[in-house]
Amino acid sequence: MVKNKEAKNSMLVGFRFKNTRSFYQENRLSMEATSDKELAEINTFSASTKIMPKDENEFLKSAVIFGSNASGKSNVIKIISYMRNCLLESASQRPIIAGNEYFAFYKEACDEESLYEVEIIYNATYYKYGFTLLHGRVESEWLERRKERLTKVFTRKKDSIEITGLSKDAAKLLNLNPNTLFLSIGMNFKLDIAPYMNDVMAWFLNLLIVFENNANSFDIYNLEGGKYRKQAINILKKADIGIQDIKVIKDKVASISNLNDVLRFNTQLQTNPAHFGQLKQENADLFNIDLETSFNEYDKNNNIVGTKSVRIFKNRGFHSEGTERLLYYLGWILAALDQGRVIFIDEVDAKLHFLVADYIIKLFNSIDNNPKNAQLICTAHNIMLMDEDLRRDQIYFTSKDKVGVSTLTSLSDFTNVRKNDLFSKKYLAGFYTSLPDMKYSD
Repeated sequence: MVKNKEAKNSMLVGFRFKNTRSFYQENRLSMEATSDKELAEINTFSASTKIMPKDENEFLKSAVIFGSNASGKSNVIKIISYMRNCLLESASQRPIIAGNEYFAFYKEACDEESLYEVEIIYNATYYKYGFTLLHGRVESEWLERRKERLTKVFTRKKDSIEITGLSKDAAKLLNLNPNTLFLSIGMNFKLDIAPYMNDVMAWFLNLLIVFENNANSFDIYNLEGGKYRKQAINILKKADIGIQDIKVIKDKVASISNLNDVLRFNTQLQTNPAHFGQLKQENADLFNIDLETSFNEYDKNNNIVGTKSVRIFKNRGFHSEGTERLLYYLGWILAALDQGRVIFIDEVDAKLHFLVADYIIKLFNSIDNNPKNAQLICTAHNIMLMDEDLRRDQIYFTSKDKVGVSTLTSLSDFTNVRKNDLFSKKYLAGFYTSLPDMKYSD
């Protein structure tokens, strides 16, 4: 079998964070494949050795985070969503950084820096971008790139910045705002490094993050000439839900017509509840979207006699919650696969049959269905998914100590783990992480 071509577009290498939400210590989610050859042909892909060192050129197509309730699974996704929102809000001159989300259960944590950093590949170039926040101010910010060697693009310490190719005197004239990330506004200064900053901003705009149900998510089924709608219908028929067709219903003409515009609005809506009212007012037409599903109608002899149409919102309660949730995010999954994007999904298996959730993950761990090496990072509760063609480096666990500190750990970090182990069984036995003490007693 021929392996997918090497990555050329948007991908995640790693994500590092500290002192944010339920994570106090530094944690890292890595999409770099280990030297393990298990399922490498299907579940991994290559990046150019000119971009990464030879021993770091294999990457994962998916990673699944498991853990108990309130252990920090969703927070991993909320943290990268917050990082992206900082950039988008900073670019729009909104002081979103003022509410930086430090760890809440240590009194001293509010006086310590919060760290956010991504390692990415975009346009066949490796980038490392990050920043630290303290008391609503940018303490530091950095950008590095690599084609054949790692070089600094800019390094910032509070209101002081060093930029490759720019004199210190010229850099002093930039007048940095302590509540504004330089990456989000640097393109306005027409610097030589602007293309690199554009790449990183484009990566964040291409990033898909799915938390919860959003009506405007339905609009994606109308994009790309209805391609995602047709693909979704085929998957829904495989899932045996009974749905024969779907159609986006707009009581008014929505103002958003392309994927990036939908995504940008989704990001603002999902990650910045404080601006919900304003966003809803500015984009009122988007809140008049519904999804109509069609079912076959039968007589008592099981002959098809017609079709019945039902709307998600107008006929609330007709569909199961699992069906509704699948309809909300299936379009985003298909867009990610089609365009080679990175997608984060919280609770990918929520209220879904195990086989449906497994199918979604396997869409990414596939050569035929994922030719552009899209990446899925998701959280899940159903531990049976651990045993379904996932490598050890694709499985992550979150755990929380008695204080409330979350930790993110890869299964590949554990010793004495054999390839033929039933991971779910060992997980329930407490081999990998602490579990809730739910033993019954009188």
